[in-house]
Amino acid sequence: MTGFEMASLVIAAANATAVITAAAGIWHGIRAMVRANKDRAAILDHQREADERRHAETMQALADQRREAADQRRALEALIVGMETVIERTAPKSGPGAPAG
Repeated sequence: MTGFEMASLVIAAANATAVITAAAGIWHGIRAMVRANKDRAAILDHQREADERRHAETMQALADQRREAADQRRALEALIVGMETVIERTAPKSGPGAPAG
């Protein structure tokens, strides 16, 4: 084997090694990106679930506050009606024909 043939074989082997190393690096990089995307997707899913849970809790609290306000409004209206009834029944009659006190 001549020196030229030997050099050609060494260069070919070096090229093959470089290609294999590059392919392994690319393969490793792609795996790392896929793993990172899966991890990020899982994190985003957890955040979305937490956001939805907080939203549901907030909406429930708001509904509870509205219900409580409506109950208080009805209680106040009932109290006003009761007070008006008491006033009507106990207030002296005024006007013509009313007994003078």
